[in-house]
Amino acid sequence: MKKTLFLVPLLALFLNACSSSSSYFSTFTAEGSKSQYKQTGTVHIKDDENAVSLYVNAASPASITLTGKLSNSSGDPSLICQYPDGTMYLIADSRTTSLDTKIPLQAGLNRIRFDGSDSVLDFELVYTGLTSPEILGYGQSQSEAETVPSDAPSISGSISDSPDAELHSSASNLFTKVSQPAALLEFQLEKETDITVFVAADLRNNSSGRFKAGVFDVTLKGDNYPDTEIIHHATADSSWGDFLWTDHNLAKLTLPKGSYQLILSEVSGKNYALRLDTAVYPTDTPQ
Repeated sequence: MKKTLFLVPLLALFLNACSSSSSYFSTFTAEGSKSQYKQTGTVHIKDDENAVSLYVNAASPASITLTGKLSNSSGDPSLICQYPDGTMYLIADSRTTSLDTKIPLQAGLNRIRFDGSDSVLDFELVYTGLTSPEILGYGQSQSEAETVPSDAPSISGSISDSPDAELHSSASNLFTKVSQPAALLEFQLEKETDITVFVAADLRNNSSGRFKAGVFDVTLKGDNYPDTEIIHHATADSSWGDFLWTDHNLAKLTLPKGSYQLILSEVSGKNYALRLDTAVYPTDTPQ
């Protein structure tokens, strides 16, 4: 079976001074192509796991190349790869000023993220080695101004006994207004299957006006399966300056035969842009 590697870049984020208890990015820019993905900006690290630079979900061990520059402004920041089993691979520490290295990846979800406590770091990063047809990019071709209405068709896929069946489904959606539940992703199971559900979210200011956004949820709903919360955003964010909040979750579930949807619930507020990258795939992919 063809091995598949999912790549989820953190998209362009813009953030000026704001009070936040979570890590965030400011003066952030990002641009990508089939061969590379470039990021620049400043990361403000708050001793959590929200300062993610890149998600890479690998079906088997792999590696990518990272070059760039780092400039430590305060604290003791580092850049790490957090492996699926929770172990860490140190890419750079607070003394590192330049990068030209290969990052080994394990099978499963790898998170390349900034780490530290009350630290600030300026960075220029370029990821390469992304030309393989087995690598899929999430959202790199989508415009930041693009808005997906809440009644837009969801992306569908199926997982069945057929060896030729589409085993992975993914979608990227950008919302600036959500007044009713929206289907992000739909899939069909023809038998009981161990499934991994991945959701990455970033929430930011969408204009120069006052940004406000409240509670929202991403929930998995099935015909014969209880509703399962995948992500719950519980705080009410508000700022005159640009604000970014990011989060992700990877849930491993055993699902019975049936139809399923990932649903975004209502989001209250104004001047926000909410991007959701979603994927579902068998937990134990044949090698």
